[in-house]
Amino acid sequence: MRQSRGAVALEFLFLFPFVVGILYAAASYGIVFFSKYEMQNVVDQAVQAALRVDRNRFSEDEIESRVTTAASSALEQGWALLPASLQAGVQDAGCSVLSSGGVDLLRCAVTRDNVDQPILPQVSFGFLGSFPPMPTQMSAAATVAF
Repeated sequence: MRQSRGAVALEFLFLFPFVVGILYAAASYGIVFFSKYEMQNVVDQAVQAALRVDRNRFSEDEIESRVTTAASSALEQGWALLPASLQAGVQDAGCSVLSSGGVDLLRCAVTRDNVDQPILPQVSFGFLGSFPPMPTQMSAAATVAF
């Protein structure tokens, strides 16, 4: 009995950093996934704004520019409402019209750099790398035919 004194304290000493690391990683990934959801929601709303353009009020030549303008405006307004930590590091954001098989497609996309402007800080363990591993880039896109 006397030989096992301090075994619980030793086990706690070894296991506590792992438990804290798992909790931090779980919280970090939750924040990353929610941020990705927020990005996708803004892009989806921009595409929906383009669908609300009344095609009967404009000529065939004007529709493309009106749809792009409506979507870009909605994308800018929605992006401005997001937290500053998510807004930082945007590499590319915008809406453009693509043609595919005679169908006009509106594509809105946002890409953000997660290396220079990370959403959350990472803990560096030297030669072991950073913890928890995070994506280097986050992007969201939505496409709709109009």
